[in-house]
Amino acid sequence: MIVSEADFENGLDEVMSAPAVAGDGVLGPDSVMWRVHREAALFLGAGRALLLQLAHPWVAAGIAEQSKVFADPLGRFHRTFSIVYTMVFGTRAQAVAVARRLYRRHAAVDGVMPETVGPFVAGSRYRANDVEALRWVHATLVETAMMSYGLLCPPLAAIEREQYWREAMRFARLFGIPHDMLPRDWDAFKAYT
Repeated sequence: MIVSEADFENGLDEVMSAPAVAGDGVLGPDSVMWRVHREAALFLGAGRALLLQLAHPWVAAGIAEQSKVFADPLGRFHRTFSIVYTMVFGTRAQAVAVARRLYRRHAAVDGVMPETVGPFVAGSRYRANDVEALRWVHATLVETAMMSYGLLCPPLAAIEREQYWREAMRFARLFGIPHDMLPRDWDAFKAYT
C-alpha cells in the first residue's frame, strides 16, 4: 500500500490539530521521546539502525540503486539525524516542512527488485512510500533509540515505554504511516521487531 499524497497530508493535519504543547512542537519537553532523543547515546545506534533498515529488501534496493549512502555515509547520517531531530524537537511547522521534503524524496524512489530476496521477487516493484517499507524504517529508528538509551541511561519503566510508543505513533504520522498499520502497544511493537 503506497501512502498517497492525500493520505500523507491527512496525517499531517492530525499532527497539526493535536493539542498544543510547550514550544509548539509535535511533542513537548515533558515527553518521553524528548527525554530519550536528547541523549547523545542515540548517536551510538546510528549504524545499527541503518543496518537494520538494509535488512528490508525494498529498503536495501532503494538505497543501493537510488541513494548516495555508500558514497557519502556521513552525509546520510547527518541528513537522517537532522530530519529526525527537527521532527522531534522542532516546531510543528518545522516538523511538517521536513516531513513534506522527506515524503517528496521518498516519492522519487521507485524501482524494480534486481533479484529475488525471500518473498520479494526479481522484477517486482518497490517504492519508498510503501507503508511496509516506511513502517520498517520507523521501527528501526524507534527500537534503536530505545536500545541505545537503555545502554547508557536508567531503563524506562513499563509505563514510560508505553508512553514512548504512543508518542512514536504520533511521530509515525510524519512519515505518512497510518495508525492502523502500527502495532497497538509496546509489547506488540517488540513482537514486530
